[in-house]
Amino acid sequence: MMKVILLFFFSFLFSFSQERCGAEFYRDLLIEKDLFHPSNISNRQALSIGQYDIPVVFHIIYNNEQENISDDQVFSQLDVLNKDYNAENQDFINVPDTFVNVASSSGIRFCLAQLDPSGNVSSGITRTYTDLEVFSMSEDKMKMSSEGGIDPWDTEKYLNIWVCDLNGNLLGFSTFPGTDPLLDGVVIDYEYLGVLLNSPSPYNLGRTATHEIGHFFGLEHTFYAGCSDWDGCDDTPPISSSSFGCPEFPQESCGSLDMTMNFMDYTNDACMYMFSTCQANEMINNLINQRAGLLEHNFCFYNSLWNDEKNKKLLRVIDILGRGGNNKGFNIEIYDDGSVKKTYILR
Repeated sequence: MMKVILLFFFSFLFSFSQERCGAEFYRDLLIEKDLFHPSNISNRQALSIGQYDIPVVFHIIYNNEQENISDDQVFSQLDVLNKDYNAENQDFINVPDTFVNVASSSGIRFCLAQLDPSGNVSSGITRTYTDLEVFSMSEDKMKMSSEGGIDPWDTEKYLNIWVCDLNGNLLGFSTFPGTDPLLDGVVIDYEYLGVLLNSPSPYNLGRTATHEIGHFFGLEHTFYAGCSDWDGCDDTPPISSSSFGCPEFPQESCGSLDMTMNFMDYTNDACMYMFSTCQANEMINNLINQRAGLLEHNFCFYNSLWNDEKNKKLLRVIDILGRGGNNKGFNIEIYDDGSVKKTYILR
C-alpha cells in the first residue's frame, strides 16, 4: 500500500514539475517576430473523407548516445499516432458514456516518408550529431543546420518532427497553420517520444506527440479560454483550467462535466485517450485548406495498395458504435473480402 501511495505522490509531483506544452507561448513568440500569419477559413469544405496519409520525417538530433534514440522508439511513436488519430487506441474504451457520442476518429494516418526531397529512398529518420547540449524553444536552433540542428524538409510536403534535448522541463511544442515554412513542424524532447514502459515519467506513452500534432492541425487546448468556452469546438465542454495527473471521472467546472481525457488537455499519457467530433472536423478542414500540400505527394508506400482494391464490394457501413453508418463523423466500411476502411463524413 505504501508503495502505491509513494508512486502516486511521485507521479503527482512529476506532473506539476513538467511543462507539458509550449505551443501557445511559441505562437506568441512567432507573432512578435512576424513569423505567424493565420488565415481565416471562410469556406470550409463538406466532403466525404477517406484515409489521409501524412508523410513524416523524424530528425533525431543528439549530443550523446542516450539522445540518439533507436528506430524502434520512433516506430512505437508512429504506432501511437496512428492508433490515437483513428480511435484504435486500446484505452478508447475508457471514454465515459457522457462523451461516447462525441468521441471520434480523424481518419488521419502517418507514415515514415520513403522518399526525401531529392527523390532518394529514405527511412524517414535523419540523425544529426550536434555540439549543443540543449536546445531552446525561443531560439529555434534545432531547426537550423547552421546552428547545430538540421534544416526541415519541405514543410509543405512533409510533417517535420525534431527530436532533441529541450532545455528546462518542456516536453514539446508545435507550430500552428500559418507559421513561416522554415520553422513549421513539431519538436519533442527525446525523453518523451514513443512508448517507454520503463520510464518513471507519466508522459511515457507517446501522447506528447499526439497532443502537439493536434496543434499542428489547428487545435487549441480545451482549456484555452477557461469558462468562456472558446477552443473552437462546441462539443468539448468549457473547463476552468488545465488538468494534471489522472483525474477521476466525473470532474466538474464551469457548470459542466470536464472532458479531462481529451488529447488536448494536460493529463498523464495514460489518462488521455480521445478527440471529439468537432476536433476531428477542425483537423481535417485545416489539413484540406491549409496543409493540402501534405496530401499531394505519394511519399507513403502503402498508398499504392489502394489501387489494388477497386474491385472490392462494399457490404455494410457502420459507425463507431456498430450502428448503421453513413452519418456525420467516423464510419467504418466493411467489404466482401473481409477488409475494412475508415471514412470520415463532414456535413
